[in-house]
Amino acid sequence: MSKYIPNNQKTCPVCTAQLRPRFNYYDYHYYRCPECGLVATLPLPDAESIEAHYRSKFEAGNYQLLRDNAERYKKIYRDGARLIGSYLQRQGRTFAGLKVLDIGTFTGEFLEVMQEMDADVYGLELQSEAVEIANQKLPGRVLKADVHDTIYPQIDFDLITLSGLIEHVVDPELMLGRVFELLKPGGLIMLQTPNSASLLARLMRQYWPPYSPVEHIYIYGRGALERSLTQHGFRGIEYHPHVKWLAVEYIYEQFQNFGPEFYRLLRPFYRMLPGFVRRMTIPAYGGEMIMLAEKPL
Repeated sequence: MSKYIPNNQKTCPVCTAQLRPRFNYYDYHYYRCPECGLVATLPLPDAESIEAHYRSKFEAGNYQLLRDNAERYKKIYRDGARLIGSYLQRQGRTFAGLKVLDIGTFTGEFLEVMQEMDADVYGLELQSEAVEIANQKLPGRVLKADVHDTIYPQIDFDLITLSGLIEHVVDPELMLGRVFELLKPGGLIMLQTPNSASLLARLMRQYWPPYSPVEHIYIYGRGALERSLTQHGFRGIEYHPHVKWLAVEYIYEQFQNFGPEFYRLLRPFYRMLPGFVRRMTIPAYGGEMIMLAEKPL
């Protein structure tokens, strides 16, 4: 998350259009840009609220759940790596020797996948406990730092990845500009994030699970993200809907954090499921997307 917190202005950070009220959820107001479709959560949470939120979720929330399922979740990261690999292959490149920066790397599983493919990996993370865990797997490779800090000044990166990150950031446009600076010409960016323009998001409105105050602040639609990337100078943009293979029990437990209404609704049915069904891995699409783009030579 950026430490550069902007004012709570009702203007779109992508195209500067005036945001329009969409709905209220808990104590937050959601606004949508009529030009590019970006959805904003206002008022913006302050730094203290953000820090308290992530501390509690690491100890007993979605981040604890992710840690408990770290090895299982590697399949998701390998699927993302295959998409990146296909993009690189069309350019005649491979992962070998590629300098990779993962921003918001959490406990380092995605970087482990990249390292298995002979990439030269680096990570940034703001949660101290997560940095400690990541460095047990990847000694000295993960810094507790913000992307706006002076990081790895001697390195121009071939690939920068942001998985489930941009929606958490209070100034995502500033962050994308910084990412463009850190990439070498011909370098690649990969973003994974909820898609506020997806059919699920449009149908479910405030009950779409990614609308989660404090956790998610700005949620881009496909058009908004493509427009933003283009404005920052990226080219060769590719869009992919993101289907994840997840265990039934993982999906159900995530509803405690994203979509608590569904968690309560499904509880009696879930309790009737036998253990082998709960452990089954199924394809799940929650209205998320992966976007790939490159910095021109």
